Amino acid sequence: MRHLCLPALFVLTSVTAQQPAARAFLLDDYKNVVFADLKALRDRGIWADLEVSVLKVVFQQMEKEIGFPLASLDRMTMVADPGPKQEGGEMDPRNIREVLVFEGNGELPLGEKYRDPRSWQQATVGKHTVRRRNSMRPETVVQPCPEMQVRGATDVVEAALDGKPHAGQPCADLMSLLSGRGDNLAYTALDVGNPLLRTKALDPLFPGAEWPEDDAPAFLFCRVRATGDADDPHIEVEAVLRHLKEGAGLEASSKAVDAWLERSKNDPAMRAARPLLQRAEKKIDRTDLVIRADLGRTREAVGHMATLIMPLLAPRSVRAEVAAEVVPAAPVPEPKKEPEPKK
Repeated sequence: MRHLCLPALFVLTSVTAQQPAARAFLLDDYKNVVFADLKALRDRGIWADLEVSVLKVVFQQMEKEIGFPLASLDRMTMVADPGPKQEGGEMDPRNIREVLVFEGNGELPLGEKYRDPRSWQQATVGKHTVRRRNSMRPETVVQPCPEMQVRGATDVVEAALDGKPHAGQPCADLMSLLSGRGDNLAYTALDVGNPLLRTKALDPLFPGAEWPEDDAPAFLFCRVRATGDADDPHIEVEAVLRHLKEGAGLEASSKAVDAWLERSKNDPAMRAARPLLQRAEKKIDRTDLVIRADLGRTREAVGHMATLIMPLLAPRSVRAEVAAEVVPAAPVPEPKKEPEPKK
């Protein structure tokens, strides 16, 4: 039996080594990312409650879009690089590079749209069959193995398939933002030092806000993480505006956040999120403006998470369909403490 097992183990190891890791497809030193760890959400019992929440319609819509059930998906990572600035500070959309990586616990088949030869042409790169679209921004879609699906910029994806993997590590600032206590369940980061991304992300949030020319925010970072004991975890949301130095820019960000919080109290669209806003704690940590809110234990946190996720994931039509159902989550009462025995 031992003689049979050793060759089998060797073959399995060799095949596994030929499959590029997920990070091999990610851009080096990326600054813009969206990440979700569905496996961690399942392991902590959060996902099952989210599936039966008002987000059910949203998840069904997402499954139609990605082409496979969310139950088969463990992790999703999307990174992007908007490319160099052109004259006048404008961005050339042809230079934008994006990569989306799905990692699963079962097969993640390609959707039917990728099998349409009128749009996607089949080719071979290394030992892998790919489908390419030669549009303004050439794209490649591939399954490096049944449990992984990669979509993105052709030069990035095909380099990894051709034996030239990327390190796939975030930039130093993002690594710093991702550190700290607890386990990251989902997060997103934007390089708002880029004028285009700053306009897209910060202007809608902080209309009328002004920063010194050389001291605007460099990063906008948001995450959901599990904190506390493994047997009794709490879910925490955190948002960070990172500057490159202390000073007037950080003070301007603090004022902009205060104004946003004040507006949100009277905004009908934020009605369901008001209990969360009351929990929000703001502080300045060196060059970071940090806002945190403890959503409570996982059972209580699910309702709050649905309230937060709905505006981010749902198409407008779906948001309208379920908006009336999104109500503030009722807090779970703290267990009563037994009185200490009299001495």
